[in-house]
Amino acid sequence: MKNRSILTFVVLGLLISVPPVLWCSETEAASMIIHASSVIMAPSASHDAIKAALLEILDASLLILPNTDYSDEYKSRIEVAKTQFGEQSLFSDKGHQYLSLAYRLVTAGKRWQVPEELSVPFRERDIMEQAKKLAQKLIDLALSELKGGRNEQSVRYLLEFVLMVVTPIQY
Repeated sequence: MKNRSILTFVVLGLLISVPPVLWCSETEAASMIIHASSVIMAPSASHDAIKAALLEILDASLLILPNTDYSDEYKSRIEVAKTQFGEQSLFSDKGHQYLSLAYRLVTAGKRWQVPEELSVPFRERDIMEQAKKLAQKLIDLALSELKGGRNEQSVRYLLEFVLMVVTPIQY
């Protein structure tokens, strides 16, 4: 009888502790997203700082990804992309390919495309301003979705952000 009571309290304690752990990973992810985006949006960020910040955003996406039937495949693709970006260049074809495949997983097969706002002819200075506005919008949407408990949608916006940064755009 005594063992049964102890077991009941242990199970109850575990159940109570799970939500704070999930909340902690979401607040940690939000902090990572805010930090990384501030680095990327800084006017004088170095290439290495931008690379580290993009990897941090990908790590945040792994923290908040809900448990789905494609979670393991998503994680695998993100890890390959991170390795490529770490060892190669941010513009690595293989890294971009794996990010695109991960994006397809969270969007039910939809392909990522350069945002329409960036596909019209611009001068270099104008396209950078437009890209910064769009990048900030994606980060704001990701944080808003995360706060609302829509983690899968947040992951999608984070991937759109990273894909936009690592995709060369013609202007």
